[in-house]
Amino acid sequence: MSQWLEIRPRIDEMVNQQFDSPEFKKLLAVPLTPERVRVYRHHMTYYGANRRDCWAFVSGKAPLEVKRAIWEHEKDELIHDPRMGRAHVREEDLRERDESLLVPGAKAAFYAWLYCAREKPWLEGLVYSHILERRNNNAVVKGGGLSERWKRKQQTELGIKEAAKDFQTEVHAVADEEHSDLFEPIFARYIDGTAAAAAVVAATRDCLVIDRAFRGALANAIADVE
Repeated sequence: MSQWLEIRPRIDEMVNQQFDSPEFKKLLAVPLTPERVRVYRHHMTYYGANRRDCWAFVSGKAPLEVKRAIWEHEKDELIHDPRMGRAHVREEDLRERDESLLVPGAKAAFYAWLYCAREKPWLEGLVYSHILERRNNNAVVKGGGLSERWKRKQQTELGIKEAAKDFQTEVHAVADEEHSDLFEPIFARYIDGTAAAAAVVAATRDCLVIDRAFRGALANAIADVE
């Protein structure tokens, strides 16, 4: 019998608590300027590319029905999202960026997520990717997920016109709710005992720690911009 319904409230509580962490509080408290937003977007381009690598590693180890769910998820990201008029991640986006400008904490977080996707059993690896979108799911996070909060922050501090340029954040505020819901049936089927449930809770906790490290590094990076 699946234990997903038993552990889901605990996982959702952990996701909500992410916004009470010092790293998230600092990220959402740093006053924005156009240049600080550019630094943020620079890092998020590589974050998006890292996500694609991690989902691919999980797919390679997962059962067929999980591969199908991941492919359905990745179509928006890699092929075409009608809400955005293009894929979320494109080669030209990366060519326009300079990887050497990534702060060390961000690169360390990317390597940590890659390690977990490659080396952990597929169910745990799936959690390491899924939980980042669950943390972005407005239906799960009280007060809105990170993309929603970042969008509101840009609108408040820089104005609606400037914030509208960040259409990728706008799309993710909606898309990640749909994306995270895709895997509810997967968790319901495969979390089939106390060992699997404990592994999923542990993966959730560890992924959120990496997420805090990344957001803390990002908060420091934008705060350092004059």
